[in-house]
Amino acid sequence: MKLKKHLLAIFAVAAGLTGYHLYGGYPPKLKLTAQEASVVNTFLDNMTTRCIGRYLIDIPQAYSVTSDNILAFINEASVKTKRLYRPAFEQKIRLREEALRKEKTVNPQDMPYLKQVYPLPIGMEGVVFERNESDSVPDVGRILEAHLYTNGVAVEIAMKADNGSAKRYTERRGKYPELYGNTVPEKLAELIQLLKRISGKKDTEIPQQAGFCLPEVFIADGLGENKEELDITYTSNKYPRADFDFSTDNFNKADDTMLDRSAEMDEIITAAEGRTIQKGKRKINGLYTEEWMVFGNINNDEKGLRFVFHSNENVTQPESPWMYISFLQRGLSGNHQLTENEAVSTWENITGTLRLRPGAYHK
Repeated sequence: MKLKKHLLAIFAVAAGLTGYHLYGGYPPKLKLTAQEASVVNTFLDNMTTRCIGRYLIDIPQAYSVTSDNILAFINEASVKTKRLYRPAFEQKIRLREEALRKEKTVNPQDMPYLKQVYPLPIGMEGVVFERNESDSVPDVGRILEAHLYTNGVAVEIAMKADNGSAKRYTERRGKYPELYGNTVPEKLAELIQLLKRISGKKDTEIPQQAGFCLPEVFIADGLGENKEELDITYTSNKYPRADFDFSTDNFNKADDTMLDRSAEMDEIITAAEGRTIQKGKRKINGLYTEEWMVFGNINNDEKGLRFVFHSNENVTQPESPWMYISFLQRGLSGNHQLTENEAVSTWENITGTLRLRPGAYHK
């Protein structure tokens, strides 16, 4: 999120490398003791570039992400990923199909729960299950549940569809054709096209073509624009009390910015018995950004640090996606926790590397 180092010369070099400059003297120069500087340098050791959505950012190699700390949607279809060996993926598909075939609905008329199984096109590994939305929702509501295996990564996508073509829906279909149509063929084609654009990758692998990154998959751009949404939390066994959260999307545009909401923010900080460490705006690698750093109660009266950062908050559009970054540290001492100065310096170093990925969009 932001950065600065202990010696003036090092600070000047860091500022040049990260590409941010000051707004009216902000951020203030931070003076670290020799001990603090050593801690910061250790924390920032082995910085590695990660691709998050359409952005790149450098974070310590000690930080990683697990599949349960990723929430992603493409055109409102949920996308889940997990690195698996092929036999485990094949077993997962087999067990999932068995479970869907055994599933019972509240209304017997909505049976079977699993409507259809579609193999993926030749050259792709996986399957699409067409199933009911749930055991209690009328079976006009469908889910196309796709399972894809690519480069050692299992991908699962759930896309909503409708199929009201059953005879018992004839009367309602006449009154509400938009609710009781059959969108399954259209949605299935859309889903297959999306799956064709997905390839597995490593978290530290940086794609070169236009598209959208999740930690373990890359979604290449196709025809038209997609609604993209991603939330990731990076954690570290070495620093178990300090997490980084990243959120990005290309469609939610705020009416104002975080600093415009200062009165509201101050109320929240006061309620948490907190105080502002520093706040302000920065230009980082051509991006207008705002940040707010706070010390206060985190939960159960435990003190901690929370720093937040926004880029493109009120200008969000397909080629200027919003990016939110949060740093949360529970407590200030013990178990590799950072002091306030150390955390601010670390934050400035990390956020100062944020940039749009070269080639993220078609020219």
